[in-house]
Amino acid sequence: MPITLTTAKHPPHAWKFQRVAEAEELFEQSCPKEHIGSKRLIGKSFTEDLFDTSYLSASENGFVWAVFHAYSHHHNLVLRPEDVWFTILTQLSFFVIAHSEELRYLFVSHKGTVHLEVPTNKTMDTVDFGDMALIMSEFMEKRVVNPDLRNWIMPAFSTTTASDEVVAAIIMMGSMQKYFSYEFVLRCGIPSVTLLGEREDWALMVTKLAQLAHLGDEPARFAQLLRPVLNNFVASFDNPESPDTLSFWSKCADRRGGASGPTYLTGWISVFCFWGNDGKLLYPEAILPECSRGFQARNTKFGLDQALSRRIDTDKVPLGYVSVPVTVNNTGKKFDAVMLAGLIGIQATSSGAMLDGSRGHSYERELPYFVDDYYQMRPCNPVILTGETGLDSIQPVSGWLMYEKEMLKCAKKHKKHKKVHNPPRVLDWSLVRQGK
Repeated sequence: MPITLTTAKHPPHAWKFQRVAEAEELFEQSCPKEHIGSKRLIGKSFTEDLFDTSYLSASENGFVWAVFHAYSHHHNLVLRPEDVWFTILTQLSFFVIAHSEELRYLFVSHKGTVHLEVPTNKTMDTVDFGDMALIMSEFMEKRVVNPDLRNWIMPAFSTTTASDEVVAAIIMMGSMQKYFSYEFVLRCGIPSVTLLGEREDWALMVTKLAQLAHLGDEPARFAQLLRPVLNNFVASFDNPESPDTLSFWSKCADRRGGASGPTYLTGWISVFCFWGNDGKLLYPEAILPECSRGFQARNTKFGLDQALSRRIDTDKVPLGYVSVPVTVNNTGKKFDAVMLAGLIGIQATSSGAMLDGSRGHSYERELPYFVDDYYQMRPCNPVILTGETGLDSIQPVSGWLMYEKEMLKCAKKHKKHKKVHNPPRVLDWSLVRQGK
């Protein structure tokens, strides 16, 4: 059963970031570079009802920024195994794409790219491109060297939904895009820290790490850094109130630097920023061969020293989604499209607890001043309960989108995008407190 850990004594703060009202707005703010080159959305996992009944904010990396904001701004945190697993797969995808020729023999036996087609008798109005992506991943399963690759990628946790399976399938397609090209053919014819799921789900993810070492020294190092973090996730089920467990969650994320210089993301969340979008290492370090004594000496089951020594420039936090080009053949008329899938949002809900109306971390309240999010000195206030409930809990949101590509000359007319890991704050506080 799910486990909820009380990781601090202070009450939660209200979530203040802007709400998105529809899939198009989520797409524009979470995937700005993709949105610039888009003509229209033609598929998605997000229903209109979801935007009406839930409070969703855009995020370029739902997992990394949810953990960071929960820690930095006193929000309860809710996580599913899929949130962590998709982040791992997305990171790995960047590496595989950047080193596709070096790794080719591990994935496929053919040279160049093999074109795969998934036919359907449905029309553009009735087709489910999510189902098409699942079928495409099954086609790929028969053409890769390791027949178990798809099963390894696909989540099989107690919290896994049909949408999660589509997300994993699209991530698989994106990771293999140097080996395969994809076409969907439409022929004429008649949608606190709470770890959701079971302990076994999180333990299963630890066992999946063993496969990373087969991809080379960098993925082996990635797995080595991930293992103690994931083991601590499992340990949270075994000893939710132990000092070690509480210490682990207190070290998840922080931000350092600022003023006129860069700001850095620290804490064990930095492990999930191992590669940049270009598949290159974000944190410079000596990558040792897995078989070397030096590598083995770094192995640790629960120790976080190596993870905590890392820091990532906040402007270089990698994307939390993977995109892949596909061709849609609509009864003989072809057009280019792109599917993207991953963690592209943060959902806010209410735990029912009274909101904390004060500012600053609890430890900072022992001092007369604290430094706010904009690095300004502010006077500290004691814990002040507002007497109201509101949106105090956040959770990464996974999903997929599919869009028809805009012609290049039209795309150039769009304005430059803005980064949205810190979206504009909500101005109507009554909506926040009412959970709307």
